Amino acid sequence: MLSSEKHKKKTVEKNIWKKRSIFFNLPYWCKLDVRHCIDVMHVEKNVCDSVVGTLLNVKGKTKDGVKARQDLVDMGIRSELHPQSIGRRTYLPPACHTLSKKEKQFFCQCLHS
Repeated sequence: MLSSEKHKKKTVEKNIWKKRSIFFNLPYWCKLDVRHCIDVMHVEKNVCDSVVGTLLNVKGKTKDGVKARQDLVDMGIRSELHPQSIGRRTYLPPACHTLSKKEKQFFCQCLHS
């Protein structure tokens, strides 16, 4: 008998789950065969929100901020996009995906029609 086998304690099986997932409140959740599958509808919405928020530079929705630009500095890439300190303010040079006001209006008209 190995010494490691001597020291093993018997594990008592307990119910480790104390709470029921809130997802079971959804009418379709209990009928899913695989409950860990990602809901494509919500993923599409989140991706769309991120892309549109970044293109239109929506405050709170854009993914192109000071922290993202600082990551470029840390990685040592895209020096033309590095944040620039001018006085007390931080200036973010426009990226290739930055739209003008006229382009934003045209983009919104295309989405609306």
